[in-house]
Amino acid sequence: MTAEPRSAMVSLDGVRKSFGSHEVLKDINLSVAPGEVCCIIGPSGSGKSTILRCINRLVRIDGGEVTVDGLRVTDPTVKDVDLRRRVGMVFQQFNLFPHMSALRNVTLAPRKVLGLSAAEAEARALSLLGKVGLAEKAGSYPAQLSGGQQQRVAIARALALEPKVMLFDEATSALDPEITGEVLAVMRELAAEHTTMICVTHEMGFAREVGTHVVFMDGGSIVEEGPPRSVFENPQAERTKAFLSKVL
Repeated sequence: MTAEPRSAMVSLDGVRKSFGSHEVLKDINLSVAPGEVCCIIGPSGSGKSTILRCINRLVRIDGGEVTVDGLRVTDPTVKDVDLRRRVGMVFQQFNLFPHMSALRNVTLAPRKVLGLSAAEAEARALSLLGKVGLAEKAGSYPAQLSGGQQQRVAIARALALEPKVMLFDEATSALDPEITGEVLAVMRELAAEHTTMICVTHEMGFAREVGTHVVFMDGGSIVEEGPPRSVFENPQAERTKAFLSKVL
């Protein structure tokens, strides 16, 4: 197993990915430091979600290198279980097991991946459900929960393996505007705890207020990146200016 220097929690170096003849990622270079909240913004189809999937090895890259906490994701000797212990991911759709209670959804991975006992996994799950404000819903099934509650269970589930980095793929896009805030509040709390986060988001207010590093993508490339104030208040690229003029 090959390790890299640990100055960055996540790094992508010259990452390329194509689906057929369509080049989705073009020579992506990105570094995310421990405790940083990196927000990736841009139009649909720009490659934002593909970056997250490459980090989590849900998609195999065609070229370049990806490292997470010193682990080379592109190394074929690296086991998926070692990567899952480092990376938690929250998707647009909640992907909860419908036949399991909230508690069982959160305890499953710690038992299967970490080998925790039932009591240890349950204690951790109850703590995490409390963290996302759903302690009283531990026995509820997904169909009994609102969309926002389901997404918060999904966040608790992702946190259950105590990952080094959390990936959020437009975690609020499937939610009604009225309940988006409850999920963003949990994400804000994680940011305040210095959790390393990479968030693909269309919530510009969140990116501006909570992000420490904003990346604007278009056409499979990083067009512009920097601190939120710089990107939002003084964008340099014409494409960034045009995008922000439509969404702000």
